[in-house]
Amino acid sequence: MMALTHPAAVTYLGLPGYVFAWLIFVSALSIFSYIIYKRYLLIRAGKPDPRFSDIGKRVLDLIVYGFIQKRQPRYLWAGLIHIMIFWGFIVLGLRSIDLVSQGLSLPFLSPLMQTGFGPFYDTFKDIFELIVLGACLWAILRRALVKHERYEGSHTFEAYFVLCLISFLMITDMFYEGSALLLNESRETFLPASQLAALVLSGSSPRFLTGTHIWSYWLHILTFFFFLNFLPLGKHFHIITALPNIFLRKLEKGAIKPAQWGVEDIDELETLGVEKFEDFTWKHILDFYTCTECGRCSDNCPANITGRPLSPKMLTIKLRDHGYHKVPVFRSKDERSNALPMTGGLISHDEIWSCTTCGACEEECPVFIEYIDKIIDMRRHLIETSQNPKTFNQVLMHFEKTGNPFGKPATKRADWIKELEDTAVNVLKEGDEVDVLYFVDSYASYDPAAQAIAAAIVKGLNSAGIDFGILGPLEKDSGHQVRRMGEEGLFQLLVEENMETLSSVRFKRIITTDPHALNTLKKDYPGDFEVFHYTQFFQSLVETGQLRPAKSLDTNDVYTYHDPCYLGRHNGIYNEPRQLLGSIPGLKLVEMERSRDRSFCCGGGDIVLWHEIEQEETRMASMRIQMAKEAGANVIVTACPFCFIHFEDAIKTDGLEDELRVIDLMELFVSMLGGK
Repeated sequence: MMALTHPAAVTYLGLPGYVFAWLIFVSALSIFSYIIYKRYLLIRAGKPDPRFSDIGKRVLDLIVYGFIQKRQPRYLWAGLIHIMIFWGFIVLGLRSIDLVSQGLSLPFLSPLMQTGFGPFYDTFKDIFELIVLGACLWAILRRALVKHERYEGSHTFEAYFVLCLISFLMITDMFYEGSALLLNESRETFLPASQLAALVLSGSSPRFLTGTHIWSYWLHILTFFFFLNFLPLGKHFHIITALPNIFLRKLEKGAIKPAQWGVEDIDELETLGVEKFEDFTWKHILDFYTCTECGRCSDNCPANITGRPLSPKMLTIKLRDHGYHKVPVFRSKDERSNALPMTGGLISHDEIWSCTTCGACEEECPVFIEYIDKIIDMRRHLIETSQNPKTFNQVLMHFEKTGNPFGKPATKRADWIKELEDTAVNVLKEGDEVDVLYFVDSYASYDPAAQAIAAAIVKGLNSAGIDFGILGPLEKDSGHQVRRMGEEGLFQLLVEENMETLSSVRFKRIITTDPHALNTLKKDYPGDFEVFHYTQFFQSLVETGQLRPAKSLDTNDVYTYHDPCYLGRHNGIYNEPRQLLGSIPGLKLVEMERSRDRSFCCGGGDIVLWHEIEQEETRMASMRIQMAKEAGANVIVTACPFCFIHFEDAIKTDGLEDELRVIDLMELFVSMLGGK
């Protein structure tokens, strides 16, 4: 046993080690501050974005999603690895501070470490060093051997490099402590990592152990500060920005940001949407910094899965790299960054129009990166500059002139009720009052397949004795698709006209045919309406006993329920449709593998109604009906007219009429009613 001298107290080239520790510390922090400043300049160039509302919820979400890492285990093994490394950073952060402060001869943590906390923390720290080292080796092997498709396009070498850096930090600290144990065996604390290193070093000479002790310390310190400065230069910037990004996340799913925050009248804007990098908001630029390149977004993106030229991950990587070229850290500005237009060039038209806004990417992202608002902002620019698909022009003209995408007159908006027998429907006029306003929207007003769903809703309302009415010719399209196409001005016009109509009648609640109208009335309209999707409303009637299915399904049919994107992911309505199905006697229900918040988009919402992507290898609806078959179902139940229309078409196109059929939940439910 011999007395140990701290490596920073040893003399090197005639100077005490503390001098070198201070040189490393000041140099590293100066470089780090400079890099962060350059990254800040890029964020500062972004547009305004209010992100400090509801601080209590943000703090709670930070704990749940940031520290507890709730979303990580959605990919079980990768998630567990990440959680182990993340908590290793949390636990070992105190160790790093202690080692650095000792080197600076400012051991302010020493009093704490000399209390009972010290031995406890040393053991805890050692356990986590082994956990983190094991997790890093596990991650390296998984990447090298399994080669997941979702990592394609990611900076793979950087991932390996960082995992090696983290492992090296663990190993140097282990050997720093392990050599100390052999040189001075006075400690009785259980130190599994250090004792493992000591076992490796056992039999070494005191001189070798002393050298190992010194060099392990300095290599650890140098690696630590190199790692710190390396983080903001690549994808591992997320180690610094992930927690702030989670805290600043978008709180309301399904809502679309305005054309520009703080500007109510879009006529005041010189340009609309995102044309260049600086047109993104500062929070969206922070998103680019925070991408971990894990590929979960693209792995769940239906556009990417079906062969469309959209990968949310690659979109983020391309835009982040574009931003880094605009404000480089260690060289002059790269003029090539302006050679190719960003929107419509770097990010192609087909990428921008491939998105169905289903929200699968945002639901899966562990650090809450937002994609939909960015894509819609780029669409706004394309629409404003007439770079939209030509098929949009007539549809948008129809919306503007007639208030619906079909170009049909408003006077025919309620013609579908003429086909109803012995079913009363109150078509409201200005000043009328009802308990429930049924907002039919355009497709259920004009499309025959969707009209059948509207008819079923009306029959259900009459069966329950609900005082309800429809707006008929007074109603205009909700504008949900219009806004997500990027035609903000037309959307505002539709909102203005509908709000004027809604204020001219009195009602307590609104129910909608489809989830898109539900979403836009709740989240895009200025009114504070109590809005329900029909599945919610009728489930409440079943619960209160106002309605009850009396008939039983005496068939061998097996049903599966498809979660519409805007009912499920965007509005969290998963249980009510299933409970409504569960109220039908004799119904056999199975779940598809992709269900609830991992449901697979039918491809029927938003712009896909009027524009097809040529590169698509397989239709989303075709993939979805195959998933239903794999689950053992022969009947797909929907709760959205767009899903119904696309599934029905896919079944016919794929020649599966003898194997599968699709039915809307409301039509099925009403067919089972036997009275009040």
